[in-house]
Amino acid sequence: MNTRRFKDGQETISDINGIVFDDPVLIVCPGCGGRASIVPFQGEQKKQQVRATCFNCGYNDVKSSETSCFYWQKDNPTDGYFGHELWLKKDCSGHSLWAFNMKHLEFLESYVSAALRERSGKGKTGWTNSSLASRLPKWIKSGKNRQALLSAIRDLKDMAL
Repeated sequence: MNTRRFKDGQETISDINGIVFDDPVLIVCPGCGGRASIVPFQGEQKKQQVRATCFNCGYNDVKSSETSCFYWQKDNPTDGYFGHELWLKKDCSGHSLWAFNMKHLEFLESYVSAALRERSGKGKTGWTNSSLASRLPKWIKSGKNRQALLSAIRDLKDMAL
């Protein structure tokens, strides 16, 4: 019997999709269709920017990191800076399973593999419904999809390497 527990740490959407150098958002390169990544860097005049780069074809694009728009409710969302297709996505149980980066995949794996999912729900300002765990779709929360999801997450982890 699986005795793993998941305790909701009240991670939010912005905790997962933040651009960090050591865990880039992985996208489909618009130039060659291969794997590309989005990382932060400090641009001219010390402005925070993000860079999309493909090491296969040399695609390169830069934007300000101040403007972003994430569409989480879509089956195939895009990255929030350039609007490129996400690299980490796979059909699973009749739905699209997707992730921005390894941190996102590890969160999903921790949640899905847990036999007991605990949610405190109470934050500093009272009961909240903004944690990432509370926003997961029902098909991911359903125990009947656990094995298919864990298999798909393993495949996505392999794609991330």
